Amino acid sequence: MRSNGIGVQLIERIISALSYLTFGITGVIWIVICYIAKNPMSSFCSYNIYQSIFFSIFIYILSLFCSIAAGILSAVPFLGKLVNDFTLFFAQTPIYFGYTLWGLIIFVITCYLAILSFFGRYPYLPFISDVIGSNFRR
Repeated sequence: MRSNGIGVQLIERIISALSYLTFGITGVIWIVICYIAKNPMSSFCSYNIYQSIFFSIFIYILSLFCSIAAGILSAVPFLGKLVNDFTLFFAQTPIYFGYTLWGLIIFVITCYLAILSFFGRYPYLPFISDVIGSNFRR
């Protein structure tokens, strides 16, 4: 569902964008502040905060799974060298301003999410936004 940013307060847009840029830390702090102040969050702010938290958890689990799979597959005789070369290229070799290819992908997605939320829109990621949208009303 898209929003044109009308009716979304500036502080909500800033908190949403910062939540993506800090991988959910700002969002967790904002949730605690709203809970202590007994002030309900808007649907826009809660959608973006929970999506940023879910995105960071998803990236962590995906990275952990890939490193475990690479460790296991590197022990396979003929496949080991290919897996090690792929891991070296994808996750350890700096490509652009010190970012690896994996880090650059995460950086671009995070900037996309932060910029759209700052403009008052609901950013969409195929799997993550569907989960968040079905669990939190907008």
